[in-house]
Amino acid sequence: MNGPDLSTRPALSRACLEARAFQPIIDALTAHVALLDGDATIVGVNAAWMRYADANQGHQADYGIGLNYLALLEGVQGCVPGDAKSEEDTLIARQVAQDLREVLSGRREKFQLEYPCPSPTESRWFLVTITPFPHPGQLRVVVAHEDLTALKQAQETTLRQTAQLAGAFSSTVDAIALFVEKRDPYTAGHQHQVAVLCERIARRMGLDAARRHGLVLGAKIHDIGKIAIPADILGKAGRLSPPELEIIRSHPETGYDILRGIDFPWPIADMVYQHHERLDGSGYPQGLQGDAICLEARIIAVADVYDAITSHRPYRPARPMETGLCELMNGRGRLYDSEVVDAFIAVMQTPEKTQQL
Repeated sequence: MNGPDLSTRPALSRACLEARAFQPIIDALTAHVALLDGDATIVGVNAAWMRYADANQGHQADYGIGLNYLALLEGVQGCVPGDAKSEEDTLIARQVAQDLREVLSGRREKFQLEYPCPSPTESRWFLVTITPFPHPGQLRVVVAHEDLTALKQAQETTLRQTAQLAGAFSSTVDAIALFVEKRDPYTAGHQHQVAVLCERIARRMGLDAARRHGLVLGAKIHDIGKIAIPADILGKAGRLSPPELEIIRSHPETGYDILRGIDFPWPIADMVYQHHERLDGSGYPQGLQGDAICLEARIIAVADVYDAITSHRPYRPARPMETGLCELMNGRGRLYDSEVVDAFIAVMQTPEKTQQL
């Protein structure tokens, strides 16, 4: 490579000579590296930078050495109006230029940005990192462009596989819920209503989408253990006897036994096992207290109690909304998680259309 004409730029000449001293180091890096002086002029590049320029028909003499990096970025900003790709390139160039100035002035220690850089044959991604040069002298900034394409492709593959797996899990839960519905339509309708309420509570609490999805799946089948309870007990119109009550109270453990062998990516078996636990330990079947009860089960508990009170039961008619809200407020912080109850109250004050889950 023939060096640039530096005869009229003594400072640049010194900076280029200084950069050459680090050439073996930067040539060993796989990232495309440029060294800049205090004016943001390119005074050195590594072998990876050169190879990339050659492969992409780079037209800059001496691989850009002697050119001002900020000027190159500003040149990107002459976008074609209405061209989405050109406009995106302009925004990226402006961001990099702004932060390069921040690093050069010492107001910022480091800057990183991922950006797309499609080639004629494939989509590519890079990570630009701008850092101050760690040694005194003419060199001021290191700019490194690292190819993230392989990592991005792996991430996309993982996301697709995760989505397929999540779909398979959802189908499994839906099949279980359908089985419950065939045996006991009341229980199925109750589970659906609880799932709708749980999603709204979780959204109000700021849970991320993946966790909300798992919660909804757990809520859809939280009473699955009732498939082992005789129909005449489930549908009994009168007061249950103590032995019958114990049979009813066995459904969380039965549900847990059914689900614990399924390797869900969410604690669905625990949600089912714990949805009748209470903060003070008065719940069942394990008598868990406080944070020993998973958050999802605490959310299901609130939605479950409210829907049970305000829905028709074989042994009594539906009760008013106020009765359900009063139960939750009276048990707030003692039986039911305070944050969950508060989120539920807020949800009930801002009605939404019924969601399809």
